[in-house]
Amino acid sequence: ELRERLVQAAEAPIVVAVSGGPDSMALLHFMLEGAKGARVIAAHVNHGLRGDASNADAAFVRAEAATWGAEAEMVDAAIPERHRARAAGGAAVEADARRARYTALREIADRVGADRIFTAHTADDQAETVLLRLVRGAGLRGLAGMAPRSRVHGVRVARPFLSVTRRQVVAYVERHAIPYRRDATNDEIAAARNFVRHEIVPRLEARLNPAAREALLRAASIFREANDDLERRAARVYRRLLLERDEEKISLDAPALLLYPKLLRTYVFRRAVRELNGNLRDVATVHLCALHELAQSHRGHVADLPGGIRARRERDRVILSLHRPRKPEPKPQSEPSKA
Repeated sequence: ELRERLVQAAEAPIVVAVSGGPDSMALLHFMLEGAKGARVIAAHVNHGLRGDASNADAAFVRAEAATWGAEAEMVDAAIPERHRARAAGGAAVEADARRARYTALREIADRVGADRIFTAHTADDQAETVLLRLVRGAGLRGLAGMAPRSRVHGVRVARPFLSVTRRQVVAYVERHAIPYRRDATNDEIAAARNFVRHEIVPRLEARLNPAAREALLRAASIFREANDDLERRAARVYRRLLLERDEEKISLDAPALLLYPKLLRTYVFRRAVRELNGNLRDVATVHLCALHELAQSHRGHVADLPGGIRARRERDRVILSLHRPRKPEPKPQSEPSKA
């Protein structure tokens, strides 16, 4: 059974991200039911965006966790005022809250010695994610949606409910009489995800396809399969093209790169950047296009990428190197004058 496999796989305390809503409360209950004596921790992040209501959510999670025999770890992660200002007039602060939330969850995981965080993302969340990424211009990797296991902002994340619909979660909550908190901001369509959830997906189901959510999930599965295949092929091609490698530099065979389709070259470039920098954070289509141009250009062309990476063309090579800013040398201290 899924629950038993998850509990057995957890080599450390089981940390569940719990907002207090029905999905996360259902996941906490679900994991506790199969814990078999394992240490289960409800991790709650309070952004303070809703004042007293946010504080009440935190108190609720702490109290229910205690009632169920779980521990509770709470972190206050208020969004800075300069970012909150973007919420004026209903604009979303989703990205800022998400970044702060995962930073706080990483802090909790480190504190309790956990090796991952369990989150309650559902199949409905997955469908919404795929649609959002589609209209934002994501590539194959983005259109594959969320993976059952991944790393987000440095946190290992497991998503046991990713194949479970929101309707099934609600049925589980009702069957077990699980209490939960209702966040009124989830009904506001200013946030992009709420707009997709309450406006776009229902209209797609009403006008075009009653099974629109299922269609999006099937598409995500196909995209994931294609992405995984390209990752495997790119790994083989990368090894053939690699001319030089050290901690701060990767050199690729430029003429040989051009023998492969552009999409496969993109995956090779992504692999090189990830291997050099450890991640692909902030690397966008414009940066990958710059690398393609280098492969087709002449000696001397340069492109700067996120993470302090500089790419340049030298003869028959595309060279990616780390350019970390040098720390200023300490000024020599003058010797005290002798009397």
